[in-house]
Amino acid sequence: MGIDIPKEYEGSVCEIKTTDNTFITTARIAELSSDKVRVSVKNRAVKSLAFGARIKINIINSKLGFRAVEGSVFTYSFGELTVTDVYSIAESERRKSLRVYMNAAARAVFDSEIPGKKSHAEIIVKDMSMNGVRFLSRQHFDMGTSLMFTLDLGRRKYMEIICTVIRRGPGTSAEGMGYIARLDNPAGREDEICSFLLQKQGELYNMSR
Repeated sequence: MGIDIPKEYEGSVCEIKTTDNTFITTARIAELSSDKVRVSVKNRAVKSLAFGARIKINIINSKLGFRAVEGSVFTYSFGELTVTDVYSIAESERRKSLRVYMNAAARAVFDSEIPGKKSHAEIIVKDMSMNGVRFLSRQHFDMGTSLMFTLDLGRRKYMEIICTVIRRGPGTSAEGMGYIARLDNPAGREDEICSFLLQKQGELYNMSR
């Protein structure tokens, strides 16, 4: 099996997840070889990972692109985690794996009960991937509701997100009810969305240092 990832990915930000995509922590790639990955971890959340446990490592590099691998925990010591028996994850799986956690306020627009009229609601985006978004809102949304909201990219740049509510999600709190929505952005927007997710993941890592 093995992996074939350029050495230039060393030093890149990465995120560590379980095989069912539960987030564990962010880290940096310290060393890459054909069958081993060594990462530098500031957060000791990985200390409890058992020897042999299978994990995913999503490697994030704004210039070289996004890569993902799966492997087995071998050792953890002095802030470094070594993963062996590593292989690359298929492109379809890599795109599903990139999920970024955030806490971004936005204003959503959706069809009102009056034909031709629009309604507005405040939402809080909790996480987002290439395929979907999870958000909280005090506004009730029926399944199948189509809505649009805008994310602030900084430097006076914004990105419009179009999505459809597909189910109620976890995270209900004083901030509102949780919802899961499928992204419906037109084809060709994938690179723009991926770039945004890479940027936010890098910010997450820098804040945790």
